[in-house]
Amino acid sequence: MASSNDKVSLPGCGFDPNDSEIVTLLRNKLAGSTKVSDFIIDNINFYSREPKEVYDSGIDSGHNKRYFLTNLKYKHGQVINRQTPSKGSWTMTGPSGDIVDQSATWKSFTYHTAQKMRTLWLMKEYTLAEVSDI
Repeated sequence: MASSNDKVSLPGCGFDPNDSEIVTLLRNKLAGSTKVSDFIIDNINFYSREPKEVYDSGIDSGHNKRYFLTNLKYKHGQVINRQTPSKGSWTMTGPSGDIVDQSATWKSFTYHTAQKMRTLWLMKEYTLAEVSDI
């Protein structure tokens, strides 16, 4: 019997959604959808955890990626604190872009340790237009 600490994988299935599909899953979850496919992505308090802890707690997508939702409560113009408990931080690096067909945006982030050393941990953050203007 598997314990709750065991990694979960989806046998025979690779979960590798494109940007538009991720935004659709996000929209469905916010709308209170009860479809099984919408429960693949867990809600977590992302920035209160270290990258390794977040990675280990996720469902194995079959592509060495993990997907999570986190509630970023901020008003337009405010800066989100992306610092982890060890004082490392997620820094915006690389491109950002629009997902036109979904009225959403995404940004790329890299994790830097408290000593400002860049790591190989990468993140893509998605924001819905109608949620970001709250």
